[in-house]
Parts: sequence; C-alpha cells; structure tokens
Amino acid sequence: MKRVLCLTVLALSGAPGCVRETRPEHAPAYAYPVTAYGWVAPAVPSGPHYASLAPPPAAFTPASAPAQAASRPDVPSFQSSELPSGDACVAELTRLGVGFSRLDEKRGIATPVEVVGKINGIRYQSGTSTYMLADCRLVLALHRVAPVLAELGVTTVRFSGAYSYRMSRVGRLSLHAHGLALDVHEVQFGTSWQSVERDFARGLPDGCAGQSPLLNQLGCRLRATHLFKELLTPDYDADHYNHIHLAIAPVDVPKAEPPKLPKPAKPKPKSAPKPAPKPAPMLEPAPAPDDGEPTVEPWPEEAPPPAKPETKPAKAKAKPKHAPTRPAGHRPAAKRARPAAS
Repeated sequence: MKRVLCLTVLALSGAPGCVRETRPEHAPAYAYPVTAYGWVAPAVPSGPHYASLAPPPAAFTPASAPAQAASRPDVPSFQSSELPSGDACVAELTRLGVGFSRLDEKRGIATPVEVVGKINGIRYQSGTSTYMLADCRLVLALHRVAPVLAELGVTTVRFSGAYSYRMSRVGRLSLHAHGLALDVHEVQFGTSWQSVERDFARGLPDGCAGQSPLLNQLGCRLRATHLFKELLTPDYDADHYNHIHLAIAPVDVPKAEPPKLPKPAKPKPKSAPKPAPKPAPMLEPAPAPDDGEPTVEPWPEEAPPPAKPETKPAKAKAKPKHAPTRPAGHRPAAKRARPAAS
C-alpha cells in the first residue's frame, strides 16, 4: 500500500524516485533510448536467460566497390587545327624528311601527296605495297603520333582506304573522300602481328591498363592525344568489327559534288499495237441485165493518135544575090517585033 502511494506521489511531483525505495548497487543500469516517435522503448536486459529474446544480428552487406578509375596514359596532346595545309604542310614534310611526292590535283583532296616508305620510323603498308595516297595533313598527323606507337613497340601498320571517294551512311562525303582518314586492320608489335578482328578485346572498361591487349592500348592512347576527330573501334558498331578508323578534322577541303549515282532506267512504255490496215473496199459487180433486154457491148473508144513532137522548121539559108556578070560593051538585044499575022 505504501509503495503504491509512493509511486503516485512520484508521478505527480516528478521526483527521481521513492525515498524509502533504494536501488541495489549491483543492479544493472538500463538504457532507455528515445525513438523518433517520442516514446521510450526499454532495452532487453542482458543475461543468459534473455538470449532467446534478443533479435538476430542483421546480415552485414558490404557496400559496392567504387568503380575503378580509367588509366590516364602519359601521351602528348595535339590539336588538328595546328596541322598546316597547302604549301606550308608540304614544306613541313620536307623539313621532317618524309619521302613523298606532291600531286597536282586529286578529286576531293586539298593537298594530295604520295608517300613511299616510313613515316617517322613507322612503316604503313597496304597489302604488299608501301604506297599511300592521302592529304598532306594526315601524313603530318601520323608523323606526330609516331612516338606514341613506338612506345608500344609498333613497327608496321597495315591499312586500307586511306583515300576512297565515297559517301558515308549519313549521306555526306566521307573523310576518306578527302584523304583524311585511315582504316587500320593489322599492327606489328615487334615481331608479332595482331589483327583487330581477332585480337581486339571488346567491352573493356579500361583499354589503357597495362594488362589490356596491345590493340586496346593503342586505340586508347591515340584517343588520349585528342588529335583525331573520329576514332572508331569494334566497340563502336558492327561496321568496324575488323579495323580501327582514324580521321582528322578537315580545314580547307575543296567543295566537290557528291558522286552522281546512275539513274535507274525507266521502263519503256509498251507501244500500242498498230491497227490492222483496213481492207480495200470490194467493188460490187455490175447488176445483171434484165432478161427482156439484149446486152449491147459498147465499142471501145479509139485511142487518140500520139501527138507528134513539135519541130520548128529549119530556116532556109538565104542565097547570096549575085549581080549578073555581062561582058563589057554588051548591049542587050532589042526585042524583035513579032510579025503580024497575015
């Protein structure tokens, strides 16, 4: 009874506890955490007989590992706008010692050149030929990135389509038509050849990593130079499954009309059949005479005599009049008188 009264007084007065009721020293201290809802939830006492009442430990779920940052290769950075064109580009290639010959004109190319031999120590080969027809700016770009290739041990590059006057899928002239693009199919690293179709690993998150295939490292390092406007690998689409497309931005490409495709021949209209000639009208036979009248055959008309051709009468030649010749002193005889009749 006294305990109930003490609790009532404590609830009304807010006293920390009952005076007569003391807490044993060995009693455990209870924590009453305040939840977000404002009420106190008593904690489950510890002890061997309370172990069954404790909630099971929550399963520890480790946080997902952060994405590994892509490697940043230590390569120089370039800008394609720094590549000169025209006579300045030709003079720069001459100064660098590149073996080439300049062409007078080539459809679609601003400064056409023919390269034979290596470009800054790298041999570019198309099939079995080391001949390359391209714009001078592309050759100068390949000379700039040659040290990047040499660091990976590149000695020879097999390519196709450096210059090809054709349209792209988007309906404009391809950069190949301007001699500013190159399709790399195989690369020789030291003494071993690697094919893009066979040895390029697709879908790698970090192509520049040291454990990535050499072709992936090559594409990643060339991209890091920022020199190429287009750098398309087999990861881009199915059209590039067997090559790496490299192209620089054009500067002063000539305005050339796209190739005109031959128009499909229109089917000739079928000529209408000629109408059949009308049959000649049939002459009706003369009506038969009546039985009571004799038939009289008309006499055939006589043909007129043939007309004689008009002939002009020949003019008679006038005989010259000669004066009578009489001997001198001749007198004409007098007319004799006729005798009168007796």
